[in-house]
Amino acid sequence: MLKRKIGVALGGGGARGAAHIGILEHFEEIGLKIHCLSGTSAGAIIASLYAFGVDFETIKNELKKVNPTPFTSIKIGKLGLFENSEMISMLKRLLPPDAKIEDALIPLTIKATDLITGEGVLLSHGDVIEAVMASSCVPGFYLPIQKENMILADGGLTENVPLSGLKFHGANLLIGVNLSGNTTYTKPEGILDVVSNAMDIAIDVRTKRQLKEADFAISMDLTEYSRTSSKDFDVLVTRGRLAVQTKIPTTASLYFWNRFIKTWKLIKEITPVKVPEKIQSLFRHRDDKEKIPKSITP
Repeated sequence: MLKRKIGVALGGGGARGAAHIGILEHFEEIGLKIHCLSGTSAGAIIASLYAFGVDFETIKNELKKVNPTPFTSIKIGKLGLFENSEMISMLKRLLPPDAKIEDALIPLTIKATDLITGEGVLLSHGDVIEAVMASSCVPGFYLPIQKENMILADGGLTENVPLSGLKFHGANLLIGVNLSGNTTYTKPEGILDVVSNAMDIAIDVRTKRQLKEADFAISMDLTEYSRTSSKDFDVLVTRGRLAVQTKIPTTASLYFWNRFIKTWKLIKEITPVKVPEKIQSLFRHRDDKEKIPKSITP
């Protein structure tokens, strides 16, 4: 019998990444063993801390303090304006000295994008902090990471929910967490809004296509929350918890639905009879949006 190897991919989304904590807390509470982790941008930050055994309370307390653009982080260069110095300092405090990706307690991969080739780069070895800062580097804003012959920036440009990292570690049950599960965008009020929406749409279209490979996709519409402020941190943690409780209430339900979906796919492949639309709709649970009100007070 094939042994289940569960992988969890945490997507990008700036400060909205706090929702990842609620999801991981729920998995611990139901006794779900995660065999490998991958992360992009905000997801890379949470994944790396969790993979190295940092407890949830410490992660919460430290992330709430981080200011993504303090005045002291201005470091104008040809390729960017800021160095995310507070994030670097936090990671140095919480991770082991000279921590390497391959030394994580839970096998870990981090997704970045090479701005020269335009290809995604899966980081599975080497300095953790360097990899995390590359993955979370917003192009034109933060200084990218120059490594070997590459210039590495935000992994969301190529894979915002990095399922490829789970496949790298041999996971056969893939859970993807998408913080950009919205179907509409805020009405632009200026040029920056237009550019921001255009980038979001391009990334989200690719992400929705890539998420079809996940066995379970937890998608949340978090557009009402800031990407740069931690003022809604606790609310976002609660949003993540409620989203995963709706999708995966227990470990048994995860295994049951995973087996059922795989059986259903096999039936569809081998039968020439078209299955009625109403019956098919019963089994599209992984693509459903969360049935949770947008505003939640923890």
